[in-house]
Amino acid sequence: MILFKLLALPVTAPVAGIRYCLEKVLEVADHQMWDEDPVREQLILVNEAFEEGRMPEAEFREREAELLARLREIREHKKAAAQAQLSSLPDEGPREVVIELPDEIR
Repeated sequence: MILFKLLALPVTAPVAGIRYCLEKVLEVADHQMWDEDPVREQLILVNEAFEEGRMPEAEFREREAELLARLREIREHKKAAAQAQLSSLPDEGPREVVIELPDEIR
């Protein structure tokens, strides 16, 4: 088994490296896709453009609706991901809370 791994190393090492790189690219892309900050920044810029008169009201309303819908979508995705993560945790049964009082209060 060890001999096979050593002989296959020239093939498996580059494949493992490529797989690692692709996983990292996927991780970064997923983070950027579900990041609220760029959407909030665009919302601020659109609002500034409208207030300064560089954007007509109809276009402002349309862009604002698109950005708010995207922000809502991101928040719903984060909420669903958090619930999925919680549901994947093992059930530990009922929990007990113990509150210890200092001697001065007793």
